Amino acid sequence: MEESEKKRLGLDRRDFVRGAALGAMGMMPIFELLGCSSPKSQEAKSEKPESAQAAETSTSGEWIDPSKSDELMQKVLTETEVTSDLVCDDGTVIPAVYVRMRNRINRIGRGIGSIPNDSHSWDMIMYLWSEEDAENYLKMPLHEYFTAGDYAHAADIDEDKALAILEDQAKRNLIWRVRRGGLPLFILMPYINGFWEFNELDALYHKDMGKVAEFDMLGIKGVDPNGESGFDNTFPLFRSYPVSVDVVQGDKLAEGHDWRALIKRNPKITVSECQCRTMWKALGVPWDESHPTRTCLSLGEMAEYFIENDIGEQITQDEAIAIVEDAIDHHMVVESVCAKDADIICCCHSKSCGNLMAYRGINGEAACSTYYSAYLLKYDKDKCMKCGKCVEICPMQSITQDSDGTCVMDKACVRCGQCARVCPASARVLTENPTYPDLPIDYVDCNKYFAKDRMARGQLVDYVG
Repeated sequence: MEESEKKRLGLDRRDFVRGAALGAMGMMPIFELLGCSSPKSQEAKSEKPESAQAAETSTSGEWIDPSKSDELMQKVLTETEVTSDLVCDDGTVIPAVYVRMRNRINRIGRGIGSIPNDSHSWDMIMYLWSEEDAENYLKMPLHEYFTAGDYAHAADIDEDKALAILEDQAKRNLIWRVRRGGLPLFILMPYINGFWEFNELDALYHKDMGKVAEFDMLGIKGVDPNGESGFDNTFPLFRSYPVSVDVVQGDKLAEGHDWRALIKRNPKITVSECQCRTMWKALGVPWDESHPTRTCLSLGEMAEYFIENDIGEQITQDEAIAIVEDAIDHHMVVESVCAKDADIICCCHSKSCGNLMAYRGINGEAACSTYYSAYLLKYDKDKCMKCGKCVEICPMQSITQDSDGTCVMDKACVRCGQCARVCPASARVLTENPTYPDLPIDYVDCNKYFAKDRMARGQLVDYVG
């Protein structure tokens, strides 16, 4: 990689891994690579717009669930018309179709930031979609499954041509496809977790690391209009699971929060290389290489897509469980997309996973911190032997000891239970959070939920130049 490109991305920094070493400017490269804006001060966070407050509470003080708001969904579906090309400050001309594409992608899931950083914020879109591809994409329905017949009607073309266009974009990892009863159904998917991961894996499995680096250097990110971080939502993009039932009070996991049960109810599973650690390797960014890389699982219909597109290796349920158990033994956090019926499981650490690096970088100071997990961590300092084992094992580097050896946890704790797993005095245990709200149902519902949550918080607006 050229030195100038490293500097543009901030990849010449060698101390970003540890959260304590990161100021706001130091976090910028990680946030840009992950799809988050830079962290802001606590003073700025207190000045939330009314729309952001409305996403969290009603006038009666009760939390409002965006998943139950049809009005928010209608706002998400109502896009601003863009007809003129964009001329950037550096003279770069962005065709209007790509401005529209960027706005559309920003309306799915966690989006890509409403306000582009610079003229490079269209690089990845133009790399993946030709102008003709983009025109075809923009005629596809948003936030709903559709058939080739539905698309043929919307695009005013015959059904055979519609199917050819849809299968082409699905095979190129640009839209998601499932097959039910022999009928292919299609839906637009987000940047993360979606076409970025899938295209990086395609470059890895079918080309070489040079192509991975070329792809990962492409710009796409912007910032939210009110400057919030990528974690300022009710739920995080990925939620954590207790590492085992042994670290939970009562030795019983809450429904929907047992990663083993999730694997066991999905007969079709694939494993892929971790996309974050693939990126670090391709770009020459240092990370803790003791962490395993073959850790990302896809389940059910997502696994079928991975198999068809040759971006994952099919494995058995027992093999999948063994992969996660090995990651836990390497002191990692078990996470999945934030849905009840999750179809993507990741194993992450704040020294090697971009998502947790970013969360560590803002010290967990974000709206989603309350519901990063369905559990709370209970610490009994009277039982604590002050041995420091929890400090050593914590994947988030969230535990320190004060002058007398008592443990102190910061907000970046994701309640994974790794510390409870090694505590010799049973001074730590996870307890269910009684206020934890209902999760989105699945991948598609999750993407709708995030879009509506962002709309309610004033984070989602169309860019018009």
